Amino acid sequence: MSATGLVQRFSRPNFVGTRLKRRLAVTTRAMASEACCAAGKPVQLNYEPRGKFEKIGDLPIYRSGSGNLGVVLIPDIFGFGEKQVFQVCDRFADAGLNVCAIDPFRGQPWTLAKFPPKPEHDFMGWIGRVGSWENLEPAVTAAVERLRAEGATKFGCIGFCWGVSIAIRAGQDASTFSGVGGAHPALFGQDAELAEKVACPVVLLPAKGDASYDVFQKALGSRPYGSKCVYQRFDDQTHGFVAARGDWSKAEVAEAAGKAIHLMTHFLKDALA
Repeated sequence: MSATGLVQRFSRPNFVGTRLKRRLAVTTRAMASEACCAAGKPVQLNYEPRGKFEKIGDLPIYRSGSGNLGVVLIPDIFGFGEKQVFQVCDRFADAGLNVCAIDPFRGQPWTLAKFPPKPEHDFMGWIGRVGSWENLEPAVTAAVERLRAEGATKFGCIGFCWGVSIAIRAGQDASTFSGVGGAHPALFGQDAELAEKVACPVVLLPAKGDASYDVFQKALGSRPYGSKCVYQRFDDQTHGFVAARGDWSKAEVAEAAGKAIHLMTHFLKDALA
């Protein structure tokens, strides 16, 4: 089934509007997205990863799958601390993708003791330092090169929560990336700028409380690759349901996460074809 057909099949009509801001504001309200804070702490998951834990220099990575379609995966702010990200990688691999997940925080993700963030925790200052594109571009590039060495010839980038902003920023390089995006995005008001500059198809799967993707639909709809973009809301799911907050012991959450993974893998195989 095509990505478009999948979207129609799993369609939910409710759209959540948001007022877009052009610049980040370090205020109590902007310490993290409201949906992110409201989602609660990560959920422990009993899962044994099937891939390999490796390092590129001091950068921890998780490798799963093989083939010519490479995917760089960016976890949420909890990094490699929770196992859901590894199961997503393995399910991407089962779909025929060659996956390299990176640990952007090198073993020091945002701690549970500081979640949800309080103003004094300076979340935006932290993510601006360790999670900026300028800081992570070398890691993304290193992951691409590792995938290339493992046989990948085309590349996509998928992220979760804040990681979606990194994935879309990577998508400004159309000579490297053919499809980017992710689930329950937290773009911190940079939606308009990211939509304007991204140079390849996107997949955006927001959850309850996450911002609308209307700005991307408007910006990308008329571009040559606009028909390859995939947009789908999961307004019956909590922010983070495909990543660290996903309580997959609950049938409805596991089913929704499966649909989201299905949409992303179909999108990637179409965009990278």
